Amino acid sequence: MNVLDTSFKRSNFEVEFKSSTLFECALGIAMITYPKLHEQLEKTKVELEQLRKSVSRELQAELDYCQQHNTWKMILQLLHQRDCFSLQDFFNFLDELNHQQFTYLVFPYLDESQQANRMLASEGDYHSVKEMAAACIDHVFFPQMITFIAETDTSKLILHIKNLMEGWAHEVMKNEEVEQILQRDVLEKQQRLVQSSPEKVVQWSTGSVYKPEVNVERVLLIPHTIYRPWTIEANLEQTKVFYYPVSDASLHGMLDTAQPPAYLVQAYKALADEKRLRILNLLSDSNRSLKELTDILDIGKTTIHHHLAILRSAHMVTVTGAMYSLNKSALGGYEASLLEYLSVEVTGEK
Repeated sequence: MNVLDTSFKRSNFEVEFKSSTLFECALGIAMITYPKLHEQLEKTKVELEQLRKSVSRELQAELDYCQQHNTWKMILQLLHQRDCFSLQDFFNFLDELNHQQFTYLVFPYLDESQQANRMLASEGDYHSVKEMAAACIDHVFFPQMITFIAETDTSKLILHIKNLMEGWAHEVMKNEEVEQILQRDVLEKQQRLVQSSPEKVVQWSTGSVYKPEVNVERVLLIPHTIYRPWTIEANLEQTKVFYYPVSDASLHGMLDTAQPPAYLVQAYKALADEKRLRILNLLSDSNRSLKELTDILDIGKTTIHHHLAILRSAHMVTVTGAMYSLNKSALGGYEASLLEYLSVEVTGEK
């Protein structure tokens, strides 16, 4: 059959950067309230458990509430609506919002087709709430979060967000150097953007091979230190967001331009294991579930899950529902990235 394709395919996008300790706070809260990842972070599981136990009883209660209802996601949604430079700026912004405005902003952005439902749901139309929840039924927590927002008192939720952010900022975010690290990384990536294409800068920063999408006009890159080595993806109106891990050079204040990007080091570390290579080999044949991989490899489920988490953090494997698949586009980009890195001199690029 001959097909005439008259659809519009976007061929480019703009790249922007933001850095803020407020985003760092929200991502830190997200990290500490998602224990499933605690064995795949740079901080050890023991360190994270000690951190959780070290905070005040008041903050612990707010973290428990956040873990139950994923309010960290709501905070990130709100932070994208206005550039706030301090906690007080953020709190003032929250105080300016009426019930409908606040509810609309904390509902997750799904896609353009759900924006009308998002608006109606924020005005109290429960049919639209149910339609939004149904539209993202396969998401790990969006359906429950949407229903929770619709049924929860706005003033109670705002108070929780304020207490949570203030508690984390004052009890955990004590390192004044974090802001400098984030700014240092943004500067380094902005300099790279002058020399490279937006696609290469996104891959260099995140490890993700990102292709232009029809409804995405810009890619927003936001550095973090707290969730290393993971990149967190999100969608906003006409925007793709990557919360990406700062490079080792930015973290340690190094000026060596030959410092390899964190994602490249992570990728080759992920490949340097026989069991992980066997998993990739199996996934190259077909998508498989955790149980299938466990049965074929005759390895414990916990061990397989650990290896899959490492491969996912290196963007080599993706998961949809219960099925894991090989991300061939990411694998194909590592060789080119390695060759690009090898062209970098210690004192500058060739």
